[in-house]
Amino acid sequence: MSYAGALLASIWLALIIILYVRSGWWSVEGIVKTILPVVLVGYAPVFLYALPRLRGLRRSVPDQETLIRTAHPMLIIPNYAAALASGIAAYHTVFSQPTLPSLLETLGILLLFLLVLVVPSLFVFRRYQAIREGTFTASPAWKRLLKFALAGATTAVVAIAILAVQAWTDYRTSILPEASGMMNHERIDTGGGAPAMMLGHQARHNHTGMVAVAALTGDLSAPVDIQYELVAQKRQITLASGAKVEAWTYNGEVAPQLRARQGENVEVKLINRDIDKGVTIHWHGYNVPNAMDGVPGMTQNVVRPGESFTYRFRAEQEGTYWFHSHQQAAEQVRNGLFGSFIVEPQEETANSDEEVILINHNWTTDRGEKTAFGDQDLMQRKQIMPGKTVKLRLINANNQSQKYMLLGSDYSITSIDGTPVRQPDSLSGQTAFRLAAGGRYDVSFTMPDHPVQFKLGETIDLEGPGILFYTNSLPNRPSFQAATGLFDPSEYGEPAVNEVTAATEFDKEFRMILGNRMGFYNGEFHFLWTVNGEVYPHTPTFVVKEGETIKTTFINKSLSEHPMHLHGHHMTVLKKNGKRVKTPWVTDTLNVEPDESYEVAFLADNPGMWMDHCHILEHAAVGMVLHLMYDNVMPSYEAGMRSGNLPE
Repeated sequence: MSYAGALLASIWLALIIILYVRSGWWSVEGIVKTILPVVLVGYAPVFLYALPRLRGLRRSVPDQETLIRTAHPMLIIPNYAAALASGIAAYHTVFSQPTLPSLLETLGILLLFLLVLVVPSLFVFRRYQAIREGTFTASPAWKRLLKFALAGATTAVVAIAILAVQAWTDYRTSILPEASGMMNHERIDTGGGAPAMMLGHQARHNHTGMVAVAALTGDLSAPVDIQYELVAQKRQITLASGAKVEAWTYNGEVAPQLRARQGENVEVKLINRDIDKGVTIHWHGYNVPNAMDGVPGMTQNVVRPGESFTYRFRAEQEGTYWFHSHQQAAEQVRNGLFGSFIVEPQEETANSDEEVILINHNWTTDRGEKTAFGDQDLMQRKQIMPGKTVKLRLINANNQSQKYMLLGSDYSITSIDGTPVRQPDSLSGQTAFRLAAGGRYDVSFTMPDHPVQFKLGETIDLEGPGILFYTNSLPNRPSFQAATGLFDPSEYGEPAVNEVTAATEFDKEFRMILGNRMGFYNGEFHFLWTVNGEVYPHTPTFVVKEGETIKTTFINKSLSEHPMHLHGHHMTVLKKNGKRVKTPWVTDTLNVEPDESYEVAFLADNPGMWMDHCHILEHAAVGMVLHLMYDNVMPSYEAGMRSGNLPE
């Protein structure tokens, strides 16, 4: 057992060293500061004392003296300590990954280790004393088993009692306040730059040089070019399969479409008919003025039943975008409060003959879970003549990344998250692509003289949502080859060129370590998704100044992917896993897989208070949220149950 424990410890230590060499200090910092001390305390006695003594006892005569020597606590307790250390290491690796631990957290884990070890140690010392005094007799197997069970149960009781105290403390501190301003954070991070104006005594008390979020509306005097009205209401909808959904909709439609031309002033009036807890509209990926961003408690108050709110902004960016409610978004988007926002380029460009908008979403229906494009959960058929150019505007409104295939034709991905790709390459029909939750791709292909199939997932059959494009007649059983490759945006087209792609130094640099742990959030037990070891409102607040270049490093140490979405800005991806990417690209929703790291950068050119969160909305709902704040901006609203503003 001692050799097995020593081998296990050696393998674990070797893996930590390999991880450090491969990914750097960030990948092992939490482990070294919290788990390594426990492992060292647990295994050092095995290596330094137990194993050398045991080797010396292998050829001993089995007499009373040998029995006393082999029952010595320093030969027995180290094995218990090593096993307990391994258990703690395993627990923290899977369920409660340390990221940036404080000295108090490190000492707390070490204290827990020592307290739990007390009980089995008492049993060992008691037996050793009996052996030395000659009063020890070997008990029957059932009695030894009973004693072992008693020792285990007592140890468990001690451990549970300690954890219960800790859980009660976590429960109390997890309760969200009835009301909070978005500046009331305890961790302000200036990214290594100059102190922020908002931290200054004069600014905090006199508001000198400060501007309120509500004033960041953009130019409201310009005439409106295009107007829309969206009514949030509950309505039963029927999918193509006949499955029924009790949906929450805008205008009673599934994914209504709004269109504008680049440069136009857009006005959208939101009316809430019957959504009890209120609604908003967030323009996902569109860099609107801060007061138009649709985050309740941060950029506006929630729109309650019978109320309305008017969004107005200039459509500066062309491309494919979408909108959705940001009030309790995990529930409201899931129920259907979303739609597409398409902005045509200012100058007419005839780059496609046919255009298809596809919003991928999962619905909860009377027939169970259904995946659909809009309300189409079956394979659609569409006739396209050979030689015609088809543009697919693809939006993933799901809470997980999705894999798609375009079979039977070469194609190009011409835009990522609304930003055109420079000189997009041709991809074969055997290349699939994966789209982050909240992300968008524009996909273009020229119709050949045979069928083409676009579909979700891995299989090439005609089941499930998708579109079968055909030419003269609908084929009975079209044949396709399965995709074998996967699209990589870091090696596609020409590199993006902007203010940050050539930068070697940045004004501010931030780090976001994405992790997970078990714990409480607002009084309920959850599997928590953390940023730098914390959940909102204890996550850091990044403070920037207008005009600064900002670099952020995403590091995913958790068990899940995280599509990180920054409001009000687009990020340029510069590095992946510490290496510069071949073709930097621009995105607003970057999917970070487990054990991946990315370096992204952007120009701070849109003053306000902005959310930065995981777009798996269930993750955001339990605290995987932080805020990016410009140093001269102060809040106009409050979040919490008192106001009813519940952003996710």
